[in-house]
Amino acid sequence: MKKHNYLFILLAFLLMTCSDNGDDINNTAPGIFSANTIETRFDGATIEWTESLDPDGDDVTYAIILEGQEIASGGTTLSYSFSGLEPETLYEGYVEARDGNGGTSQASYFFTTEPEVIIYEVDIECRWWEGAGGYGIVNYFEINAVEDAISYHVEILDYAPDPIPSNVGRTYSWTPESNLPTGNNVGSGSSHLTEYSPGVYHANTSTGSGSLIYLDDAIANCEAVVATARVTIIVGE
Repeated sequence: MKKHNYLFILLAFLLMTCSDNGDDINNTAPGIFSANTIETRFDGATIEWTESLDPDGDDVTYAIILEGQEIASGGTTLSYSFSGLEPETLYEGYVEARDGNGGTSQASYFFTTEPEVIIYEVDIECRWWEGAGGYGIVNYFEINAVEDAISYHVEILDYAPDPIPSNVGRTYSWTPESNLPTGNNVGSGSSHLTEYSPGVYHANTSTGSGSLIYLDDAIANCEAVVATARVTIIVGE
């Protein structure tokens, strides 16, 4: 009798084990799908992917893995936006489709974030200096150097009173390696770039010089100029 009881218990255990394993064995993983990058920014990116259809009719959710770390899971949408990333950096990862029963499939993606871009507007300024036998005077836009900047670009948006040829639309471009005149070496005429002092750039427009007896009039004309320029700075490693 004890022998029969033992066989019955063993048979029941085997049947139960086969049933649990049968669920795993019979489950089919979610279908193949693909992922791609649709937008990159200096601090992030957006990816999207096609729907993964489960042959068993299971509900499919998605997990986002970036550089080996799972950063989101359980969602059903077909896109994801990353933020807080480093500029000009290659990132790789994959989207994993999960059917809730242990079945998974993956679609890989990669992207490189954009360089950081700083954009702002600056108003024109006026300065003058006295020298032997006369003065120098200049209207200028001042741009301060930015750490890890790759390039600088200035475009004049408006200028009044506007001379002929017009200053509107005039551009200035340089890099930290550009060999620019320094201090008051602004030349003559217009459109002169100088590094007025270390890390301080001046995009000069109108410049002039003359006898000190005309300085007051020159200052009045210089300070009457109203102008704005857009500064674009590309930052990288």
